[in-house]
Amino acid sequence: MGSVRAFVRWVVVLCVVADAAALAAQDAKPELPEIVVTATRTHTRLEDIPASVTVIDGTDIEQRGQHTAAEALRGAPGVDVVEFGSPGQSAVAAIRGAAPDQVLVQVDGVEVNTPTVGQFDFADLTSDNLDRIEVLRGGGGSLYGSEAIGGVINVITRRGDGPFRLSLSGEGGSASTHREAVGLRGARGPLAVAGTASFFASDGFRSVNDDYRNFSTVWRADADLLPGGTVRGFLRYSNARAGLVNFNVADQGRLDVDARSRTDFFLAKSEWEHAVTESLSYRTSASIVRNNRRFRDDDTEGGEATEPIVIAHSPNEILTAETQCDYLWQQYSLSTVGLEFKERSAHVLKQRQKEGDDESEDIEVARFNANRSTLALYGQEQLSAFEDSLHGIGGVRYDHNDGFSDQVTFSGSGSYLVRPSATRLRVGYAEGFRAPTFDELFETRLATLGGRRHLRPERSREINAGITQEWAMWHARLEPTYFYREVTDLIEEVADQLPGPIAGLPEESARTPLARNVTARFQGVEIAARVRPLPWLSLQSNYTYLNFVTTSGTLLNRPRHRGSFVASAERGGVIAAGDHVTAAVLVYVVGHRDSPDPLHEFEPRATAGYARTDLSLGYGLGGALAPLTVTATVRNILNRDYSEARGFPAPPASFLVGVRYRM
Repeated sequence: MGSVRAFVRWVVVLCVVADAAALAAQDAKPELPEIVVTATRTHTRLEDIPASVTVIDGTDIEQRGQHTAAEALRGAPGVDVVEFGSPGQSAVAAIRGAAPDQVLVQVDGVEVNTPTVGQFDFADLTSDNLDRIEVLRGGGGSLYGSEAIGGVINVITRRGDGPFRLSLSGEGGSASTHREAVGLRGARGPLAVAGTASFFASDGFRSVNDDYRNFSTVWRADADLLPGGTVRGFLRYSNARAGLVNFNVADQGRLDVDARSRTDFFLAKSEWEHAVTESLSYRTSASIVRNNRRFRDDDTEGGEATEPIVIAHSPNEILTAETQCDYLWQQYSLSTVGLEFKERSAHVLKQRQKEGDDESEDIEVARFNANRSTLALYGQEQLSAFEDSLHGIGGVRYDHNDGFSDQVTFSGSGSYLVRPSATRLRVGYAEGFRAPTFDELFETRLATLGGRRHLRPERSREINAGITQEWAMWHARLEPTYFYREVTDLIEEVADQLPGPIAGLPEESARTPLARNVTARFQGVEIAARVRPLPWLSLQSNYTYLNFVTTSGTLLNRPRHRGSFVASAERGGVIAAGDHVTAAVLVYVVGHRDSPDPLHEFEPRATAGYARTDLSLGYGLGGALAPLTVTATVRNILNRDYSEARGFPAPPASFLVGVRYRM
């Protein structure tokens, strides 16, 4: 409790300091309105959205040396990121106490949640050519359907602009880690192109089998074919290979010397958007996502592999087609209607060898094919009044799911700007649902053994209320928010809080079913503050308190206290004329939480909280060497010994030093 009180005091002090600095600052630059798309599916000013939305800028991500989306998300208000060890091991994200499979993850507006387990593994998703990440905190079911109970994370690729130019970068550091990248970006006439190809490799920090290799390429092309009409194409591919040193973590923590995984991820999307008039516009798109993960563990004798004891293969696919129409009425009302068709499919093969009583080897095989299609119709109305001081948004969505009853979800939110004090009052209500995943249904069928137990879809209701206080002259913002969510028929499963490739999960029993429906209630407070006390210095901090109750007694990996602090500086002419210096200090603090203990049949055990400090530096040379920037990043600079998930130690202090050249 002492550490928790100290943590709370630390966050409160940071918020007070940020607020005081805002009142004392005199020389900050005004900023342009920020436009987001995730919260309303339309281009909307961030300040006009009643919901809680965080935008993580791609330029900040690059300057901080955060090469994965998981690293970029770490420290965002209300977001919990759990990484299971070294780079390349599984990484998941949760929002406001929701499970990872209750958070819809999109890449350029395309769902990438895996149909088999329902969540998205961020391990191999790089931040290459990234424009921004938008995080909608709170239910998004009326716009996005299943998986959006906790919120939506949308990773958005940068559009090409300006003259065509080439960029090169290279880094190297501890644990034989290195990264190389080449990028092209620019526009000519109606065509704009931006893309990157990168390779990342590391030997990890464990003594054996902790290496990781990732080749990724990301491309976006835009062609303005008509006045107000644009066709877009998105392409993303990654191939990753990793050693699974923790595959046998349940076997007294034994390091696995030969378990391996390989993942191929492919995404392609085409989109046509046309503003027919100033009032009428429409958009239509089609996309495909394929995620193919394989892993195996060989039996070893005398240091040499003999026969495989575990083989798993789980290719899955999501096909999506959608169209949306928007009509603006007299600048006061924006009506949106959309139709979406989505088909999810998966093929899963799991094979495991075991020794019988007579020391003969038996083969256990689990195999299933699954397919599910969804047809959805959604509508939304955005209203503004009183010279744009009052904003209201209402939405409804109808989903027809194969194998489950039809679902209808509603949402409504509003905000009012008190102009004399620049205070915006916000309130919202949202419903959501989540259908059981293919894995949950398959494992339940195996455990039922002919019985009639079935998993029901999850349903949720959420309310939130908050205040946004702006000091535009001083570039300052304070945003406290209260939220409450009730989830009925929540599907609780230990495997949701563990990495995909792991052996030794407990079998079904009366006390610990593989998956079951429970009821849970969550409530909490988020406080986010930012300020620019000097034109070249920015300070940000946030704190989230979470409280929950459930009929199952406990929920895993839900810290009651978490927060972060970021101080970033950017200044020119520090050493020589024309140079450019950037620096950032990032502090992440997470309180204690219950986590499945692999050494005790994955029973919930208290896991200690931790604090981690990162540092990033960049120096852009001036004069003839102006295109050259020298970078340095240090993770866990204080070399803290901690685990984000019990049994999966986090990396110690590590560094990368590199150069970046833009022609």
